[in-house]
Amino acid sequence: MKTILVATDFSDIARNAINYACEIANKSKAKLILFHVYHEPVFLAEIPIALSMEEIKKDCMDCLMDIKNDINKEHGQLVVECACREGLPVDEINLFAKENGVDMIVMGMEGTSYLSEKLIGNITTSLLKKACCPVLAIDKHVKFKNIKNIALASDYNETENELVLGPLKKIAEIFKSKVFVLNIVRELETITTIGKAVEGIKINHVLESVNHSFHYSKSEDVVDGINDFVDEHKIDMVVMIPRAHSVLYNMFHESNSKKMAFHTNVPLLALHE
Repeated sequence: MKTILVATDFSDIARNAINYACEIANKSKAKLILFHVYHEPVFLAEIPIALSMEEIKKDCMDCLMDIKNDINKEHGQLVVECACREGLPVDEINLFAKENGVDMIVMGMEGTSYLSEKLIGNITTSLLKKACCPVLAIDKHVKFKNIKNIALASDYNETENELVLGPLKKIAEIFKSKVFVLNIVRELETITTIGKAVEGIKINHVLESVNHSFHYSKSEDVVDGINDFVDEHKIDMVVMIPRAHSVLYNMFHESNSKKMAFHTNVPLLALHE
């Protein structure tokens, strides 16, 4: 992992995500890029305040530089860069990540106790589903601690290959973590299908260089099953692959937010095909 991008809106929630990203960057010796997307302001007053886009950009860069200076005081050895762009946040974050070979995007969660728009907002939700690289979402309550145990929530599909799981392997190697491959099922007798067995062999091969184990848990609700597993095994990070039309992908479209109650003290890493 060489480059980590932290998208910030200068809120306390975003600052918490920056602090978490700094710890990962320190451990992995990665470069940290502080990134902000701004847009032309909408004026509600009858007499708008004259403020050019260049002035807005300068103000944003000044704020980013202030954060960089604070990081340098706390983490002197970190390489930190600052950048900002005008446009739509999701589009600009994705484009910048592609152009600069970003290995992981880190963003803050925004909310209460629900994994929905009330919790992480449209921008983070969109990036979790379809970013060009892994996205790590950090709730405002999450404080960094050593990542000893990682739960990979898997529905055993053919996309779980070396390319997709590579970032998870890298994190596990950096922190010497154990990876728990978790499949939540409604009926335990349905888990021993040929397809799942084959995919399990593939996952086992990809993760052979890290400490890992396979687990099945019966639950009528996927999120409840993951939450119970997080508590039981003291999980420090949950990893998902929100593949289109999968159960895990559909979680991000859940209309009933009460069904989406999720641990706010565990970061969520989304890997992509």
